Amino acid sequence: MISQIRIYTINKGEMDNFLKHFKDDIVTLHQKIGVPIVGSWVNRPQNEFIWVRNYKDKAEMEAKGKEFQAAVAAAGVKLGGNVAKMEVREVEAAFA
Repeated sequence: MISQIRIYTINKGEMDNFLKHFKDDIVTLHQKIGVPIVGSWVNRPQNEFIWVRNYKDKAEMEAKGKEFQAAVAAAGVKLGGNVAKMEVREVEAAFA
């Protein structure tokens, strides 16, 4: 299993707008394409939003990434409007 830990620095004063967008658009699109979001957290003092999603393997991650981009385009969703900085870390499960 591969997990992506995604850390977004949200533009100052935009966290609540971002959270609404994430819940209404991003979560919905992930459900539509079958990618589980394991969890999400807010670090308000640092304007950070942290979330994790899982994939079976690298091939699924790449395929689902393409599916997600197609779903975004089809839905007319604009990504990244509230995000000042994005960091993505890919990690593999240490124990099966």
